[in-house]
Amino acid sequence: MAARNGKNGLLEKWRIDEKPVKIDKWDGAAVKNSLDDAAKKVLLEKYGYAENFNLVDGRLLICTVSCLFAIKDPAGMDPDHTWQLSSSLKRFDDQYTLRVSFTDGKSRHTREQEIIKSVGAFFDRNGTLVMDQFEKCVSKLHDTLATAKKTK
Repeated sequence: MAARNGKNGLLEKWRIDEKPVKIDKWDGAAVKNSLDDAAKKVLLEKYGYAENFNLVDGRLLICTVSCLFAIKDPAGMDPDHTWQLSSSLKRFDDQYTLRVSFTDGKSRHTREQEIIKSVGAFFDRNGTLVMDQFEKCVSKLHDTLATAKKTK
């Protein structure tokens, strides 16, 4: 099966289910995990970014050495831009913080945007994630940083 960009790959086989996410809305860890997964899904599936597992990969040393050689290569291409998601939800608090960071690969300049909203804005009464609402917030953060990237 071909992936979105015409490539066969693991991303297509391991896509996040399209089923609605239903959780116990009083379980803070489950709420945070489902929002984190949904934010990742928006960036991976809507914008086509690839997830980077280098931090958890035991082969980080090999990647570092290859990067050092790539930096010394004058014919090499510009480094990739980096998008990073981070979030927090304090215990017994309903305020979910989602921070999106963009680091320009060439200048290494980093910009951030964040939202702080009640988790109630993203779940219905039954504890089902309202993906349309959440996607709008994630997309707004992404588009604000992407627009700032293009204008500078």
